[in-house]
Amino acid sequence: MVPVHYSGIEGEVILRPVSPVEWPGMVNQRPYEALIGVADGAGRRVAEVRSGPDGRFRIILEPGTYVLHPESDAIYPQAPAQTVTVSRDQFTPVRIIYDSGIR
Repeated sequence: MVPVHYSGIEGEVILRPVSPVEWPGMVNQRPYEALIGVADGAGRRVAEVRSGPDGRFRIILEPGTYVLHPESDAIYPQAPAQTVTVSRDQFTPVRIIYDSGIR
């Protein structure tokens, strides 16, 4: 029997701030459900993953370098693209932070 190897990316998506006013000790963020596009090193879209209501996601990918493209239907919320390297037999942790635009 050939062993199965899994690798990929797992992470969480956060939206912040959720309030325009923040005081010490306040949690001014929340999990965010979002669609994340995944491109390979050549810039080709190879997959997409949606975070759950808890903000968590997990996607199986071959080892390599990928660029995560957090999507949005408007100017806000927005999050920058992130380059992630996936190693064999490991899930690379990432945290995607969307800026809510609240000021």
